Amino acid sequence: MDYIDSPSGSPTTSSLPPPIQPAKLKKPLPPNVLLHIFRLLPLSTLANVALVSRRFKVLAYDDELWDEKLDTITQHESGTTTSPSVKGKGSLIGSEHEFFINNKSLNELIPGLQTDPYNARARAKSTGEAREQFKQVYTQLLPYYVDLRNRHSKESKILCEFGTKPVECGKTLNLLCGLGQVHAVDDWKEINEGVDALCQYFESASLHEFEVAYDSQSLDDMKTYAYALVALNGGSICTQTFIQKHQIFYDNPFKPEDNFKTTEEDLEPFNKFIAAVTDELRQQAHIVSQVFPTNVDVFYTFADRVFEDVISEYLSQLMGIAHEIGVKLYLHTTSSALSMTTSLINVITDQDLPSHLDKERGTNLLFKLLLPFLDDYLFEEQNYVNQICEEGIDNWNKKADARQDEDTRRLTNQSRETFKRNYLSAFKKVIALPVDLVSSAATTIASPFQRSQAPKLQTEKNEEESTPQSTPPSTPRSSTTNARKIKTQSITSISSASSVKSPSTPTASSPHSRLSSDGTNVTTDPNDALETAQTQLDMMQDLLSLELALHLIHFNKDSEKRMQRFIGIGFPGRMKHDIQTTYEQIFIRLLKALGSEHIKPAFERASLELLQYKPKLALSSSNDDVPPLTDFFEMVHVADVIQQMVQLYYDEEMTKYIDKHDFMNEVNKEKKTFERMLDDCVAQGMDHGIQVLLSQVEVILLGEQLPSDYNPQSDKLDLQPTKACLDVIQCLKSNTSMLQGAAEKSTMDLFFSEVGRRFFEILSKHLKTQTVNEQGGIRYICDMNAYYDFVSSLRQKTVTPYFLALKSLANLYIIDSAPDIKNVIHDLERYHGLMRIEDLFEFASCRSDWPVIKKIVQKDMTDCIIM
Repeated sequence: MDYIDSPSGSPTTSSLPPPIQPAKLKKPLPPNVLLHIFRLLPLSTLANVALVSRRFKVLAYDDELWDEKLDTITQHESGTTTSPSVKGKGSLIGSEHEFFINNKSLNELIPGLQTDPYNARARAKSTGEAREQFKQVYTQLLPYYVDLRNRHSKESKILCEFGTKPVECGKTLNLLCGLGQVHAVDDWKEINEGVDALCQYFESASLHEFEVAYDSQSLDDMKTYAYALVALNGGSICTQTFIQKHQIFYDNPFKPEDNFKTTEEDLEPFNKFIAAVTDELRQQAHIVSQVFPTNVDVFYTFADRVFEDVISEYLSQLMGIAHEIGVKLYLHTTSSALSMTTSLINVITDQDLPSHLDKERGTNLLFKLLLPFLDDYLFEEQNYVNQICEEGIDNWNKKADARQDEDTRRLTNQSRETFKRNYLSAFKKVIALPVDLVSSAATTIASPFQRSQAPKLQTEKNEEESTPQSTPPSTPRSSTTNARKIKTQSITSISSASSVKSPSTPTASSPHSRLSSDGTNVTTDPNDALETAQTQLDMMQDLLSLELALHLIHFNKDSEKRMQRFIGIGFPGRMKHDIQTTYEQIFIRLLKALGSEHIKPAFERASLELLQYKPKLALSSSNDDVPPLTDFFEMVHVADVIQQMVQLYYDEEMTKYIDKHDFMNEVNKEKKTFERMLDDCVAQGMDHGIQVLLSQVEVILLGEQLPSDYNPQSDKLDLQPTKACLDVIQCLKSNTSMLQGAAEKSTMDLFFSEVGRRFFEILSKHLKTQTVNEQGGIRYICDMNAYYDFVSSLRQKTVTPYFLALKSLANLYIIDSAPDIKNVIHDLERYHGLMRIEDLFEFASCRSDWPVIKKIVQKDMTDCIIM
């Protein structure tokens, strides 16, 4: 080491560091930081800190610090919060210990602190009252606390003074545990061990006494020791003991396999089980209210344990048994379980019970109970609806060929409209009924057609006897089946006579009454009215099935009713979304089944038959019957009924949980798609139908219009329309009238307008091929008047003027003078500007004397004028 000489001559060491200077803080610690440090100090140290300075004393006396210590004492491990008020401490502090403290802030009590920067904390409300309260509690508890330093727990002072008062002893021990947490003395660890030992001893003794009282059903003693244990540490062990000792958890006489013994859907044992559990919970609610404090949640804990260990286990086995038997039984069982457990929840949430749950916690119990089964149920429900739809559509399609070989009877237009109204009216009544009250006859897939052959009745009888029921076996079938047979025979006889009587006649008045076995007239349920109207409507169609639509709607309604029970409970979170989604998808599946799988293929098939149909002139029957066109028009009626059924079902059921004004909702979007698909199918089929209809009209005109109709050789005057004219009008009228009421007015107007326009083109082309003399012109005018009257009945203002022009044109054939004929041709206002001069000359050339008058009439057209 190198040394250098100092000026004084003594050597110094240049490598030695300078002396360490104490660090100085640029700013004092803020009060919040100091308070956080003070919280960690024992009480003895905190008293010394208060002596350091006035500022430390202000902080050491702060209410925030002592409030926290009071909370630690009064809330230690207790199920309830003990009041921080000193006067609320029971026997430890009486009213004689009341004190008065100045309500001024400590800053004002200490001189010189008015301008202290600590005033920025705005501690004017800190009055020191919390410290005084803590002091009173500390003074009262300290003797009992330090007594446990070297003394055995059984010989402690607290047991000697409060041994005969279990509740007071429990409260005091709870306070001693809290006092130990604030480190009241230096050897607090050793004393706390004694406090814990004493608490365990007291808890074991009180729990033993509670069990003895439970076995002897002494509610007063149970209440005493329950309150003591609750005051000690919240009473959780007491609550568990009370629950575990109940016989419902280990002595349950109800077995899930007892169900489904009498019948397939027998759930009477399950109903008895839920009834027994309900009675037991109701009884325990009264016991809990007499034994435990109201602020201890014993009844919810007990109910939760019952749902989790008893009901859940029973339901799990019951669902497994039901699923093994069949999916339909599984769905029915799940729905019944939901209904029964919901009624149980309603009982334990009844405010008349002394101990009851609020609705939210009751729903939570039900949610926890059903959560393990819910995903499987939603899957099976949706899959079941898919299966029903697929089976119904497949069974219908398999019978299509057999139906084509059978003779179908038709209804008149008046009867058709009447029966449609009857059917929809009956359907509305049926759809409003509960699902379990709907007759099985309205929901069984079978041939929807009633034929006129007598042997068919016996065949249908055998089929009905061999067809399994689709509703619970308890639903009566015999009366409905017999009523249907009677109605079938009645309708068949009407059809065989080729006429259908008005519903006001006795024969057709059966939708609202029928004959019983003793011959008396009795009122029928809505199912009878529905079946009568359906039987008559079945005569209208071959490609679409009203019975299939009704079948699918009722099965769909059955599923939706089950889903509505789940929606009505109000499950939270993801389950709420899944339930709502399944509810919507079930209805969407119905729309797809009726739309793209049933109605659309039927219209495509009908359109194909229309395109393949070759019109021909019938010699032995009327020419107004166009079979594929008649089938198509009848199918439009049936499709219209199905659409109205879907709309009624949507309005009555689906709008309960779906906003029909929400255009983004999947159900509303799919419903719009269904309606648009139906409109497109009808529009496309109508276009093909118009082609077939006008082709038939053209065949009639070519086949029945004789040369002598407009060019007779005899002098006999005939003022009646020709047979070709009458047959054409009859063909058009009979086919177009079948669409009355089958579609919206705009669609019908478009159809009639197109029929009139195309008919005008065909008729004009046909008339230009005829030869007309003056005598035949009279009959020509009769035909034009008849055509005009028919077109006027269509009420299409855009088409009527064309046929009015034809009426005016007919005058060409009854005028003798060639100049007058020329004037009539050139008077274009007569034809409303709808015909060209060239067309008029073509019609004029049909006159039998046209070669004679041709030069005179066409003179203006052949002359060349140079201006």
